[in-house]
Amino acid sequence: MDDIQDYWLDDVQVGVINEFEHKNTDLTVGIIGNYFGQDPKIVGAISSAIHQNNSKVIVANHGWNHEHFDTFTRDEQSALIHNTNQKISDTLGVVPNIFIAPYDAINSDTMISLFDNNMTYLSTNETEDPPPYKLSDAAFFRFPSTAKIGDVNKASTAWISVDHTKTYAEILRSVIKYGFAVVVLHPQDYANKHPGFVYDNAINQTQIDELDSLIGLIQNDGYQTVTLDDIPKNANFETVYPKWLDQDFEWYSKNRITDIELIHLVTYLKNQKLIVTNAVAHTYPWHADITTTYFWAGEPADADNSFIANSASAWDDDWANHYGGIDAPGDRTGYLPSGFTPKENPFYFALPYNDFNDDGTRRSDASSVVYWAGTKSWNSSESMLKNRWIEISKDDKTAYAQWEDSGPFVYNDSAYVFGDATPANEQNHHAGLDVSPAVKDYIDLLHGTNKVSWRFVDYSDVPDGPWKKIITTSQIFRFPS
Repeated sequence: MDDIQDYWLDDVQVGVINEFEHKNTDLTVGIIGNYFGQDPKIVGAISSAIHQNNSKVIVANHGWNHEHFDTFTRDEQSALIHNTNQKISDTLGVVPNIFIAPYDAINSDTMISLFDNNMTYLSTNETEDPPPYKLSDAAFFRFPSTAKIGDVNKASTAWISVDHTKTYAEILRSVIKYGFAVVVLHPQDYANKHPGFVYDNAINQTQIDELDSLIGLIQNDGYQTVTLDDIPKNANFETVYPKWLDQDFEWYSKNRITDIELIHLVTYLKNQKLIVTNAVAHTYPWHADITTTYFWAGEPADADNSFIANSASAWDDDWANHYGGIDAPGDRTGYLPSGFTPKENPFYFALPYNDFNDDGTRRSDASSVVYWAGTKSWNSSESMLKNRWIEISKDDKTAYAQWEDSGPFVYNDSAYVFGDATPANEQNHHAGLDVSPAVKDYIDLLHGTNKVSWRFVDYSDVPDGPWKKIITTSQIFRFPS
């Protein structure tokens, strides 16, 4: 909330701050140093807010006289920042480490002045401070405003406030592209307005209701509202989405797509798991008490595997040769087959789903059920599944392995593999997972019925271990027809 100052719409300023407290919603307030410290309403409300427990309110430096910083020398800018920090410290007992640039006007001298004053966070806009924006492991962070409650109209004759759906559409765009959104609001957004820039010092309840609706949308969609300095702790790292969505964002910025259309599009893509945020991308559900059997590259056809040989896999017609030989479970040296060093990871598994049909076409539901389907564009020679990792636990043993085949016995069981259903396969005591001899030995699978728990993991979450000595990177191989 920008433009906090004495004796200007002070009832509105206090009312908005109180509304954030009432909604248990965090707020960052930008204080204009030379206009702050004498109004008991404003000082009292801010002082109370930064020391209460319902929500977190922090203060930011918003200039000394709300000036264009890029018109001053480096020393002058540093002095303006220092003066505002000193005024806030003297009045409230806290020293800001956030600078919200008035008019979004900055230059290289501004950055040096911020460093001189031990400031940690800068907020301008995306035009003055374009991406990329680092979200962690930095001594200095830049988080520009990416959504707004109101602004001057195109004719520059009045201040207008926007519908909460527009603000929310801007939030969604920003969160998907950058991992965060900074929403800027001003006291006049919530005052009764008259023609020109004339306002009553009274809360406009309709606009407060709009604020409540916006907060509700944010919370219902699972996002958190935090102060600007808490963005690095809560950002959606590594959000993945179809890259064609960038074109829709561009059309939205040019008013070729409406707010509602963008919200509906993003909601649909999220429901289809085509937009995946950090929380989804890195925390996959466990499948518990799954009957697990073992198999191996080059396994001959016999009664145990319903006479289905494993010289080929679901994605590799010459799997055994590409692996380097027959991965026989009875002839081992540690976790490796005796007699040869595998060319591919000996820690592998099969699950009962294949993203391709027998005729080589992509299975119709793959793009909607596979968690990571939306991370990139997949061509006809790439499997979405091959080489992905899972974590497998039995009692106190845990192994990691790569997906190199489909089965056991069933090849389209998305409700189990990517859902919470039990395995559809009825053979071998409803087996739902096949693992390699190396995995079998590592987690001590017994001969007969074994129960394990498993879940998908991203490679970044796979710890060091024997499963990382050789990593499979090959893709689909088919013999020429």
